[in-house]
Amino acid sequence: MIALGVHPDYPLVVVSNRDEFFERPTKALYVWDKDPKILAGQDLKAGGTWLGGNGEGKLAFLTNVRNFRHLPHPNPKSRGELVINFLESNESLSVSTYAEKMETQKDQYEGFNLFLFDGKDAVALGGDPFGIQKVEKGFHSVSNASWNSPWPKTKKLQSQVEELMTSWVNGSISKSEIERDLFLSLSDAELVKDDKSLPDTGIGIERERYLSSVRIKTPNYGTRASTLVFYGNGTLEMIERSFSDPLSDGYTERRESLVL
Repeated sequence: MIALGVHPDYPLVVVSNRDEFFERPTKALYVWDKDPKILAGQDLKAGGTWLGGNGEGKLAFLTNVRNFRHLPHPNPKSRGELVINFLESNESLSVSTYAEKMETQKDQYEGFNLFLFDGKDAVALGGDPFGIQKVEKGFHSVSNASWNSPWPKTKKLQSQVEELMTSWVNGSISKSEIERDLFLSLSDAELVKDDKSLPDTGIGIERERYLSSVRIKTPNYGTRASTLVFYGNGTLEMIERSFSDPLSDGYTERRESLVL
């Protein structure tokens, strides 16, 4: 979930849950020893990341596309490298150029959504069917379908984020208060009750129901981390709450920033 060009001091705000198997080794949010420096968590199995930014003002995040009607890729590359490759790319490489390059390589990966931001322009690519689009100012959401697909969980979260951002912009709540309330929205584990509103991704209605909440809580798979990104005022700030237990509400919080 993003708010692009909504707040006068923070041109980009990202509100995100990372859903993954809990057995997959992960390093929590930290500053990578790179040039330029990268701020991100890390998938220790494949080396990439799902959400990250760098000191030059680039930011990217990734979600998987879930469609089990497609045959699995016989030998896919790690989708997490799509984020890292962008953050490590030449400073002058535009988001559009990188997106067009990745379109030619899309068949090397399982389905994905990739958001790219260079401090000025934003592009979303991927989805099912695959496409590339310029991201306009406003509120946008993505889960495991195409960009802005109206899944119940994304509609619910976007509605809450829009209300909170409006209150923040008009001064009704402070930054600390919006952080608190955005994390509260990300922690919502209520399942969708109306099965007819659920997507059909080929996994069956029972599994669709288990995956329908904003925060997924199942024994082996679920929300590993909730992250807020505040891009503006000369800094890239990320606050991550990571969960070591899929069913517990206990978390470890990390707050890191880079000067832009």
